[in-house]
Amino acid sequence: MAFTEEQTEEIKKQILQQIETLNIENKEQIKEHVEKLDESGLEEFLKQNNIKTSETGLAQQPEKPIFELIINNEVPSYKIAENEHAIAILEISPLSKGHCLVIPKQKTSIEKINKDVFSLAQKISKKIKTKLKPDEIKIETFSLQNYPAINIIPLYKNNPLKKTKASEEELKKLQEKLATKKRTPNLTKKPKLLKDIPEIGFRIP
Repeated sequence: MAFTEEQTEEIKKQILQQIETLNIENKEQIKEHVEKLDESGLEEFLKQNNIKTSETGLAQQPEKPIFELIINNEVPSYKIAENEHAIAILEISPLSKGHCLVIPKQKTSIEKINKDVFSLAQKISKKIKTKLKPDEIKIETFSLQNYPAINIIPLYKNNPLKKTKASEEELKKLQEKLATKKRTPNLTKKPKLLKDIPEIGFRIP
């Protein structure tokens, strides 16, 4: 499909807006690349990234829930914990310090969220309480694009809830502080062998 000059500019504008919402390191480089695309270059870019266009030439992203993209590692995130049924990540636009999301690995309804998902939420909540010392923690379920998740929001008396864009540095520090480290068995400690036991001397009176 050949685009007119107007369609090309409109599609590029939409793509740039979509890129702006992503949490990726080479964001500025991709934006610069898109801005320089001509009509044929844009068409190739759309094919490579599986972005469809309508008859009016406006860019349309595949309707895939953002949480599904995060679960499949198609969108980068700041993961702090995981179990068989869910992952816990930091909210990149938090309402307060330590705001986390627990996302089920399988799309379901809020009513059918697996108990292990709530178990992970409780575990993260305790970690936040220990590490960040909030006055209270609010846990609530919600749904985005028909994909359920759990909000874990620390509450601080002197800091009202306010949505802000966290910096990469802040998120990395929090990730390091809240990440659950996997325990590995200590294989270096060997059981005492008979030869390691000190000799006992016998004396004949």
